[in-house]
Amino acid sequence: MGCTSSSIASEKKQSPSHSSNSSVDFKMAGQNLLPAFPAANSPQRLQSTGRAKVALKPGRSLMDWIRLGRSNQDLNGFKGSTMDISVEELTKHNKQEDAWIAIRGKVYNVTPYMEYHPGGIEELMRGAGLDGTQLFDEVHKWVNFESMLEKCYIGKLKVTTPIHKRESTPAQPAQIKNLQQNGPSLAALKPPSGPVPPRFDWFQNKNSVSLVIYTKCKHMRRDCVIIRRLELTLLCILYIEDYNYFVNIELENKIKDNYDVRIQKETGKTEIVFPKETETQWSSIGRFLDQHNTFRNTKDVETTYHSCNIESVSEVSHNCKLLCIHLPPELSMCVPLGHHVHVQHNISGMTIARSYTAVIKSLLPDKQDDRLGSVIYLMIKIYKDGALTPWIGSLAPGDTIDISYPEGTFKEESLRDVTDLVMYAAGTGFTPMIRLIYHCLHVDQKPSRNIKLMFFNKTEKDILWKDQLDSLMQDFKNFTVEYVLSEANDNWQGQKGRVTKEIMETFTPASTKDSSNLLICACGPTAFTEIVSQYSKELGYKDDSFHAFLG
Repeated sequence: MGCTSSSIASEKKQSPSHSSNSSVDFKMAGQNLLPAFPAANSPQRLQSTGRAKVALKPGRSLMDWIRLGRSNQDLNGFKGSTMDISVEELTKHNKQEDAWIAIRGKVYNVTPYMEYHPGGIEELMRGAGLDGTQLFDEVHKWVNFESMLEKCYIGKLKVTTPIHKRESTPAQPAQIKNLQQNGPSLAALKPPSGPVPPRFDWFQNKNSVSLVIYTKCKHMRRDCVIIRRLELTLLCILYIEDYNYFVNIELENKIKDNYDVRIQKETGKTEIVFPKETETQWSSIGRFLDQHNTFRNTKDVETTYHSCNIESVSEVSHNCKLLCIHLPPELSMCVPLGHHVHVQHNISGMTIARSYTAVIKSLLPDKQDDRLGSVIYLMIKIYKDGALTPWIGSLAPGDTIDISYPEGTFKEESLRDVTDLVMYAAGTGFTPMIRLIYHCLHVDQKPSRNIKLMFFNKTEKDILWKDQLDSLMQDFKNFTVEYVLSEANDNWQGQKGRVTKEIMETFTPASTKDSSNLLICACGPTAFTEIVSQYSKELGYKDDSFHAFLG
């Protein structure tokens, strides 16, 4: 990516300390531009740090940034030349009109990107003149920054002295060197406050080989286990609270595909039983590969994508589609309740990724897809002026799509003692609520639990799965839906307007000192989710009674 510092020395026309060229026209690069992205009311959610997207100026959309990158304008400040940058030099460029940032050892001039940053200038300036790797990973580590900032690349960071990293959370323990029979020892890997690191073992008989992970997690479930087997290489990932545990082995002999996952709820013991292809005694389980027997915070795990096939595409509404995505045969992956996956694709030479909550085929029990771990469903609104969704809208059965491992903060066990589940959804912010509703009505049935959904949309034709929601209201006395339209026609008999504190006060049970039995969930455009959160606090509901689905 660029020349070495020695070859650049004779070519560069500015010294590294020269301020970035702020006079470059960083406006729209080209004519006939699409409207701004994200589109108005696009249901992109709050970031995991609570950082919200800000309203961008006209001509500062992601598509505009892509066009600017293709316009041959000087975005790195050195007419495309590259050079090695010292820590001391990096720290000099910490102003809005002259801002550099280092991410994973690469230095970028982010001055021209300031007004295009979805989180706003202030948020981007937090990393100006610094190593912003950890800040970046905490907010959106799944974004392909190398593609996004390719034209802003200045060069590699020369680290000869410790560099100050602005951190908001303590660093995680380093990898442990000492080895045991079953891989690296995890004794010293216990987080300062977190789950106890699992213990790994294996057993065999003449017919099968069993991998056993002692998690000590009472909330382990089948959907917390991902298995990827490619010939003799076996990767198992266990989601344990906010951590990932990895088993990565090159097996000694071949196994069959019809494995079984057994979980003891009381202890969290997880056993994965693989039938042997031939009845023979193995001398060992095989060879331990990179990351085997490691336990890492999910925010520190690099995002991995798999190429999947579109099995079917169906219309949900005039601008929303339901995609059935078939995972590759070597991968078994269930998405935990309330979690999302990332979809990635190259658009005009730039890698774009977006997060989408996994849904189910239907809210009705007799129309479910029982291919556990083989398929996932995504409900996606298609924005004609979006960066990624026009491509998604063009997908047909047989096409491929890149899907990541799941991520998310919602815990299924948080529903255990809930007697009042109140959901506020706007547009496709309905998607996390789909599986919540199905879980409470069909999986974890409690007639005493009240389940309420207030669903905000522009018009009646925008309401997703209204016929199914109405059917559930007829079948379950403890399930209520209220529809609120902001652009209703004269024939609409329901509520009109937008979310207000008065509406929430009427719809949500009164706040009490003991809020353990109430859970309020919200999802929708950033402004919607923020205002529901604000009103919840003003009405006296505690933070642990509120969950915003994040993307």
